[in-house]
Amino acid sequence: MNRRAAHILLIDDDPAVLDMVHSALAHYGMEVHAYPNAAEALDLMQNPSAPQFDLVITDINMEGLDGFDVIHKVKAMQPRLPVVLMTGQASVDYAIRAMRMGAANLFMKPIAIREMIQSVFHLVDLHRDFRLADDGLRGLVNERRHFLFRSDELDVPTLVRHLTDRLVPMGFASLSNLDVIAMAFHEALVNSLEHGNLELESSLKGDLFAEEDPYVRLRQKRMADPEYAGRLIEVRLAMDTERFELEISDEGQGFDASRISPMTGDSDMVPHCGRGLPLILLVMDEVHFNEKGNQIRLVLRRK
Repeated sequence: MNRRAAHILLIDDDPAVLDMVHSALAHYGMEVHAYPNAAEALDLMQNPSAPQFDLVITDINMEGLDGFDVIHKVKAMQPRLPVVLMTGQASVDYAIRAMRMGAANLFMKPIAIREMIQSVFHLVDLHRDFRLADDGLRGLVNERRHFLFRSDELDVPTLVRHLTDRLVPMGFASLSNLDVIAMAFHEALVNSLEHGNLELESSLKGDLFAEEDPYVRLRQKRMADPEYAGRLIEVRLAMDTERFELEISDEGQGFDASRISPMTGDSDMVPHCGRGLPLILLVMDEVHFNEKGNQIRLVLRRK
C-alpha cells in the first residue's frame, strides 16, 4: 500500500526563496502548495476541500501577516500541525520566540536546503505517527527506560517516538511544542550516531542535488565498516512527576563542549550551529555534557 504524498503549505513573499524551496520539496515527491501571501495560505487551510496538510513552512518577515501570526493562527486551527519558520535574522530572541510559540524548527537564510529536507521528512513522519494514549497513563508516577544499539541498528525516528510518548500525558510538553522537543531529541541522536560513532564532519556536506555527496558516501562506507558500525549508542530515560531526563552516550572521540558559549537574547545563532545544538539548547530546560564530550544529558521540567 502506497503512502499518500505529504502535503506542504509553503509561504514566503520572496519569489526566489519560494521557488527554490518549492522545487526542492517537489523533487522528493511532496505536494507543495506555495503562496507569497500568508492570508491566502491560511484561507486555504480553512477551506473544507483543502488537502490534509502535514507541515507548514513560512518565512517570518513578510508584509501583512508575518510568520509569528501564521504560527499563532495555525496552532489555533490545528494544534498538532508542525510549523517550520525561516528567517534572515539570526538572533536568539527570534529563535526563543519561535520555539515558545510552538515552531518545530527554525532555519536561517540563506536556507541550507539539505538540512531543511531532512527536517521536513522527520516532521512529516512524526506528525503522522504520534498517537498519545492519555487514559492509560494517568496513574504513572515514574519510569525508567534503557536502550542499547549498534550504530547500524539505530532507528532514530522509531526511538524518538518511544522517547516522546509520555511527554504530553505527564505534563512535560503540550501538543503545540511536542514536535520541537521531538526534533531536539532527533538532533541529539543523529549527532551521537553521525558525529560521534561515525566521526563525520559537517563540512563534508555537499549540494543536495549534486550527483555525489561526500558526506553520504562516507556515511555509507562507515556504516559498512565493523569498526564504526559496531560502536554502541546507549540511551537512558528517567522520569518522575517533576523531571524528565534523557541521557545519550556514544563511543566516538567526543568534542570540547566547553567551547559552547551561553545563548542570550542578543546572541548571534551562527556560532552555535554545529552538531544541531541551537535547537537543543533552546528547547531543553537544561543541557549537560560529560568531560569527554561523548555524552549529552537533556532535562525537561514539568510545566
